[in-house]
Amino acid sequence: TLQTTPTGDHRIELQTTRRGDYDLAIRTATQLRKVVPNVELTDHGYHALDLVLLNGDVDGDNSVTVFDYAALSDAFDTTVGDATFNPAADLDADGSVTVFDYAVLSNNFDLSGDN
Repeated sequence: TLQTTPTGDHRIELQTTRRGDYDLAIRTATQLRKVVPNVELTDHGYHALDLVLLNGDVDGDNSVTVFDYAALSDAFDTTVGDATFNPAADLDADGSVTVFDYAVLSNNFDLSGDN
């Protein structure tokens, strides 16, 4: 397991000394896990992958369920700095938990990430 932080332009840069073909699993704190099979790691620098991660996993269990709705509801109508603000519930990353975060969650409700 390697951990990295996305850049400001939603790219992930991964540095490793491993070489060969690997299944690469990618997820963020609120996005569902996506497995990309047979990614070739070489000495030639970066390998570009185009993929979309689905958002809405407030509780971090790799599924979008009623428990995520409950966690979002607990933080509803809060902003950064409020005592009950939950950054994982701010699915659109605008600094506030609003109806727009419910929309993100609803779009991916009942989905699970790859194993």
